Amino acid sequence: MNCECAICKNNKSFELPEEIIEATIEGNLVLFCGAGISTEGKTVLPYSFYESVKNDLDIKDDTISFSCLMQQYCDRPNGRKKLLKKIRDRFQYIHSFPELERQATAFHRELAAIYPIRTIITTNWDTYFEDFCGATPITIPEDFAFWDENFRFVLKIHGSIQNLSSIIATANDYNKCFKQLQSGIIGATLKTILSTKTVVFVGYSFGDEDFSQIINYLRNEMGEIYPHIYIVTLDKSLKERLSYENSTSIVTSGTFFLHQLKLALIDKKIIKNSNIYWLIDTLYDKINELHEKVSGIDLYKYPGAIYTLSYQDGIIHSFERFLQNYITGEYNQPGRMGKIAGKYEEWIENAHMAGDFGMRHIMKDILMD
Repeated sequence: MNCECAICKNNKSFELPEEIIEATIEGNLVLFCGAGISTEGKTVLPYSFYESVKNDLDIKDDTISFSCLMQQYCDRPNGRKKLLKKIRDRFQYIHSFPELERQATAFHRELAAIYPIRTIITTNWDTYFEDFCGATPITIPEDFAFWDENFRFVLKIHGSIQNLSSIIATANDYNKCFKQLQSGIIGATLKTILSTKTVVFVGYSFGDEDFSQIINYLRNEMGEIYPHIYIVTLDKSLKERLSYENSTSIVTSGTFFLHQLKLALIDKKIIKNSNIYWLIDTLYDKINELHEKVSGIDLYKYPGAIYTLSYQDGIIHSFERFLQNYITGEYNQPGRMGKIAGKYEEWIENAHMAGDFGMRHIMKDILMD
């Protein structure tokens, strides 16, 4: 923790509130995420999207708001189309360099293992929660038909790069979005979540327009009963400057906050197998190598090898499913893997009792050919 490199220097020690741990265990913790935990993090690129657009417009005023800047960009000929292309190009550029993408998704990959966190709200446009946490996106009102609290969902209140028409960026967009939050299903869902769950804001800074909009929304819509919120931030003075008294600041990076929360859950045995991915990945490569060698055996001469191939196929398929679904946190649930293994044992026993070994018809075809 004494490392002062660009990545580790923000991993500042903090005391993890017990309420956050308990809310996570009960499935009641909600993350409200801003751009600071994604592509706009300081360790990703040396310049922000805001700065990039400001330079394109040759604007020197650092006080212009994000939405007003985007409005100026869109007010130019074909401005909206060019802005969306600029957003997409930034994501594609980061994706083209795996190291940059690893930095942009460090938070999301840490979150993947914490399976009890099912609900995420974000003002980000990227698809990292979907790609690295297995979350189902809720972007437009029609998406709510698929809402299911048994799965991980991300409520994208400012749209998604996957649905370009949904992106909220300009001053006009922000005004339209605020009106929809006041009267639409997304706003109603947001109010329910904020009033009944424990909410942690992360990836925002003081003066961040998205953050200010949400804080004002809470005060205006929830009156005197606006909820207590936690804010993970590197800004030590945010608490004093924030005009939202019912809050607690946790001064550290968002990724380190999640890492410490994960460790607390592992200690309480709420999370298991958190480091098993790399073992399964290694074994997957080895079993594929063995499978390739066995596949070279002449089955007409040694027909019994079909059983080895079949067994290896089963292992390969199970490993593939594990690697594919690991980002959902499914396999980090205590007893989950044992339950799955038990089901397979039950199928094997039933097959034995029925005298059905699955390979008999294949063996017969080989021997009679």
